[in-house]
Amino acid sequence: MYKDNLMEKLCSCGGLMNLHMHSLIFNTKMKITHVPVYTCPECASYEPLQFIKADLGKVVKELSGDDKGKDFLFTERNELASVLKESLSETIIGGISELETIIRERIQSRVDMLLDIYRLAEKLSDQHWMEETSRRLSQLTFQMTENEDYKKIV
Repeated sequence: MYKDNLMEKLCSCGGLMNLHMHSLIFNTKMKITHVPVYTCPECASYEPLQFIKADLGKVVKELSGDDKGKDFLFTERNELASVLKESLSETIIGGISELETIIRERIQSRVDMLLDIYRLAEKLSDQHWMEETSRRLSQLTFQMTENEDYKKIV
């Protein structure tokens, strides 16, 4: 389970990047909303949260064949983005450490719910539902590696 600081990370310029939900415009026609990204107030750079990059890349690839303007809610595709949006949209008393705790608790709660769904799908021998639930679970049960960018900032 996630143990490092999720809400902040160091930018390559030395500034402190903060996590928020952002809308990305793709090919000036398509808008992908509720994407968790880090932004740096010092150099104005931004980058998607590491753990959603693969899913975001798949969405961009799928949308690239669509010629029509379209809005896409990333939270419908990615469980971590969904949990983050729910957590960040509420007023939370306290600071970043309290928000981190709430996010960890919500991730665990979502994992528990998805495990219950998986057990039901397994009991019903619904292979498609099991695969979909497994995919959703994998988005929340990521393993952190030792990474300088994600050290807890105190």
